Amino acid sequence: MPTDEKTANVIWKELKKVAAHFFLGGGSLAFLFTVVFGNYVGIQEFITDWIFNGTLWVALGLGNRYIFDWLDEKMPWLDMPIGRTVASAATTIAYSVFVAFLVFIGFAYLIYGRSLVYSIKNIDKGFVTTVVVITILVSMFFHGRGFFIAWRKAIQEAEENKRLALSAQYESLKNQVNPHFLFNSFNVLSTLVYKDADLAARFIQQLTKVYRYVLETQDSELVPLDKELEVLDAYLFLLKIRFQDAIEIEVNLAGENKEDIVILPLTLQMLTENAIKHNIVSRRDPLKLSYFFEGNDYICIRNNLQLRSDNPDSLGVGLPNIQARYEYLGDKALKIEESETHFSVSIPIITLKEV
Repeated sequence: MPTDEKTANVIWKELKKVAAHFFLGGGSLAFLFTVVFGNYVGIQEFITDWIFNGTLWVALGLGNRYIFDWLDEKMPWLDMPIGRTVASAATTIAYSVFVAFLVFIGFAYLIYGRSLVYSIKNIDKGFVTTVVVITILVSMFFHGRGFFIAWRKAIQEAEENKRLALSAQYESLKNQVNPHFLFNSFNVLSTLVYKDADLAARFIQQLTKVYRYVLETQDSELVPLDKELEVLDAYLFLLKIRFQDAIEIEVNLAGENKEDIVILPLTLQMLTENAIKHNIVSRRDPLKLSYFFEGNDYICIRNNLQLRSDNPDSLGVGLPNIQARYEYLGDKALKIEESETHFSVSIPIITLKEV
């Protein structure tokens, strides 16, 4: 749909809302105040009240709606419920009284030719009280509705995060136990048994460590970086034994405050799998993997780019899952950079103080 047509549709929808507020809201208030509670039922007075109340209803309804939308962005309900309640009540009442005053003064001047001073002196206190009471009632409705929507959205996000976590765990576990991985591991192990029994025993130990970690962290949202690096070392050991000179690995993740950093479990392993899955790994063209801190904000995993010509069997959800899970945990998101020669993923650092 063209941009101009979209703009026209938005304007048309807003005009329909204004018309609905004016005719339905204004007509209802005019009938209530003029016919039910009023001392007069003249058609001219009824129409005048309809126009007045319709204008007031539009100004109050639409204005307060924009106020609530603005406050939703600046002061989310679940982040600061008390402050949001106070701010909403204060702004809506102040805005409503001010707008009611302007509409009253405007009609007094346009319809009856009254001066500003005269209109101010003759403002009906009952009118102001009615506006405040109606505003409070409407505000309470919007408060309850806004809080319920925010609460329901938070529950949906939590469920979505659980789904993503389970999906990511499944993706990693699938890559661990799929026939290709087992075949390659057992093939390497069968060769080592005859050539180097000690290395074969160590290979089994490291393979066991990787599988144990997958099972132990399946219910964990975050794990210490030190623990993740221990298993990464075990996994990289398996890769190095398997690929020999076809893969070059450089890990530079030493740091004094490393024990304060937490990470989504299996993140480094999944990104390593992603690099191997999509790139050529050969002695002629070794795959070079680098792990390092990028300033104080990110952990970077980088590999040289030498994409395979075939299409590897993959669900294609690993990297998007990691990205979505980090966005859920905080404001920082993954940085993904690709050049002609390199591909890198930078993971935002999360400390224990931020959890």
